[in-house]
Amino acid sequence: MTDSRRAILRDGFLSSLRRSPVLMGILNVTPDSFSDGGRHFEAAAAVARARTMVAEGAAIVDVGGESTRPGHTSVTEDEELRRIVPVLEALRREIDAPISVDTSKAAVAREAARLGASVINDVWGFRRDPGMADAVADTASAVIVMHNRESADPAIDILDDVERAFERSLAIAARAGVAFNRILLDPGVGFGKTPEQNHVCIWNLDRFRAFGCPILVGLSRKSFIGRIVGDQRLMGTLAADMIALLRGASVLRIHDVIENRVALDIFKTLSASARAALGEPRPDARANVALALGGNVGDKAGTLRRALRALGGEPGIELTAVSCLYRTAPWGKTDQDWFVNACALARTDLAPEALLDRVKALEVELGRKPGERWGPRVIDIDIIAYDDVVLTSGRLTLPHPELFNRAFVLVPLAEIAPERLIAGRRVGEAAASLRAEASDVVTLD
Repeated sequence: MTDSRRAILRDGFLSSLRRSPVLMGILNVTPDSFSDGGRHFEAAAAVARARTMVAEGAAIVDVGGESTRPGHTSVTEDEELRRIVPVLEALRREIDAPISVDTSKAAVAREAARLGASVINDVWGFRRDPGMADAVADTASAVIVMHNRESADPAIDILDDVERAFERSLAIAARAGVAFNRILLDPGVGFGKTPEQNHVCIWNLDRFRAFGCPILVGLSRKSFIGRIVGDQRLMGTLAADMIALLRGASVLRIHDVIENRVALDIFKTLSASARAALGEPRPDARANVALALGGNVGDKAGTLRRALRALGGEPGIELTAVSCLYRTAPWGKTDQDWFVNACALARTDLAPEALLDRVKALEVELGRKPGERWGPRVIDIDIIAYDDVVLTSGRLTLPHPELFNRAFVLVPLAEIAPERLIAGRRVGEAAASLRAEASDVVTLD
């Protein structure tokens, strides 16, 4: 598989998540996985199963060479590669669908990408192998960042624990240069959690959507379902998966593809009809907006991350991409502290001035107080562009009139939208034209 073909499959998978939820088929090439260990251990059986899953409706196949079930026995890097390499070599010839590899080893991730895998599924979210984030960035892979714990602790606030772990993982990703719009988040149901904590995570999936990343869940046939319905784990899985979809999941990681595809088809048809009946806009009918964020008071990076999460949690706003955080020199009034800046892309059904009202209210909630025009500020959120709208009012000008003079906006915006045209200019080209100013805009360590 060529690098271009791998990128096409990666981007096609990521793009599909913006339209509707999808299925990820589980392909364990292990002798000891909890549900299907040994069944597809041989390469020929694994390839046949992958082919069947794609035919039944899986949008992506997740290949695992090391069991992660409770009490599993760890395997060496060489053994994991021995199991998955023949399968990956065959899959890139046999199926025309993206492949994910379930691994926490950076060396395995690199080899999997070389063999055509588009997605790395890391159950330790960059926090087990210190080279994993670099491996994902260097291979331009998409990545699933999962929450995990060594053991369950019933005394903790599990939602807070998951959120703090995601924040750490996303910070690691940003430092390594992993593209934000290639990250999926998985709350890790069944990993280091009590049964009750698993329930809480599923029911509150919408809380994690505030990070601005698609949410993946793997509930298929897990023991917490067996505790509720006994040996009827398939029916329990279907019920739990539909609840996960209602709570905001974008990807269901499953064993039983055709059964989940039928349930998913019902879900998509009913939800589309309900939106139409209520007059809600189709997702692709919403406006595409670009936002710039900056601040230079207090915990600068922390405030920007809180602002991005707040934006992602706002009704009527869906974040679709977020740049890295950048350290930038002050602009306008130069005798003040350095800034942290970032840009975000979003879809919204809010009108321009209604969106302005929302972001200004968020600034106040995050601690911004009135001050001089170019003076220090806790947070500043500007609307840079709103579709192709041209607007001049007493409160808002679109596109932002200073956009093409500000490297601290153009550089992060070019990271996530280099081909976007604003006022007839391509963002990436405009950023390149500000070479001198751009030298003062550096990725935050």
